[in-house]
Amino acid sequence: MRLKEDMISFISTTIVDDLLKNGLIEVDCPKEKIIDSVGKIIIDELMQEDKLNDEVKELLKSHETELDKGNIDYRRMFQMVKQKLARERGMVL
Repeated sequence: MRLKEDMISFISTTIVDDLLKNGLIEVDCPKEKIIDSVGKIIIDELMQEDKLNDEVKELLKSHETELDKGNIDYRRMFQMVKQKLARERGMVL
């Protein structure tokens, strides 16, 4: 995961504070509980992306020979495969 726990906490707090400030949500529980829930959602999304990255790496590893023969840029191919799989699975990156 690319973000540290304190950064996720900061982002979650900022999101909830902004939503409350603009009257976009109303809460009937402690604000910290909402912040924790938003943080968990962020972590879950990042973990899904990490799993997708691992899957793309494995897929490209199995086609390493073809990539080398075709002199194809690994990073570019990685992004293309990742975007395709994300679209197929309805993921937003």
